[in-house]
Amino acid sequence: MIGKKIIQLENVDSTNNYVANLIQSNNIEHGTVILADEQTAGKGQRGNTWYSKPGENIVTSIYLRPEKLSVIHQFYLTIYVSISILKTLKKFDLSPSIKWPNDILIGSKKITGVLVETHLNKSNIEHVIIGIGINVNQMDLNTINGTSIRMETNEFNPIYTVLLSLINELNLNWKHITNENFTFLKKEYLNNLWLYQQETIFTDNQSEFTGKIIDIDEIGRLIIQKGNQIQKYNLKEIKFNLRNEI
Repeated sequence: MIGKKIIQLENVDSTNNYVANLIQSNNIEHGTVILADEQTAGKGQRGNTWYSKPGENIVTSIYLRPEKLSVIHQFYLTIYVSISILKTLKKFDLSPSIKWPNDILIGSKKITGVLVETHLNKSNIEHVIIGIGINVNQMDLNTINGTSIRMETNEFNPIYTVLLSLINELNLNWKHITNENFTFLKKEYLNNLWLYQQETIFTDNQSEFTGKIIDIDEIGRLIIQKGNQIQKYNLKEIKFNLRNEI
């Protein structure tokens, strides 16, 4: 059960690193949640640093051991986490969407960052460390493209209230991973995907172009219709060429 054990820390370099150290010492069980008041070297996508004002936001990492999940299905872990966060935020009267691959937005502003680190055992996933940062009560974000629950609703929410709501959603949706309900997960993801099926300006390694997101493939690549062509892109191969890009 996710959240049966919650370890709360005042200060840590990275909650994902903390979990990794527990794994090394063989001192962690499935579903363990690490919650930090302050994180000094949080990790984000593309090697970015996730900054969070101490005590005002959720900074957490969760350790999961899928019973049997093939390497080729590992992107569904990203989908599972994204959907769980999305449903959590909806409980606070927000209308979030997922920016591929796993940022959560309110409008065009980022409210959540996710980092999924999978560890493999031959053809299966042995365990996964999921790092999640949710802006809850912080009002003075260091980016014009960031927002928080409080900024959107003008309401203060205790960190533990939001965390327990998130843990509940992670537990509810975990069955889709264990039962391999991949069709359902993908449908939910696409239904909430930012700019899905909309004409959008992108930049790839060749040029700027107008295209439309039409799908994701089995390994999580973004599928874009580019004129009469269909192109597939990995994370570092495509950029949303929008003003104040997130």
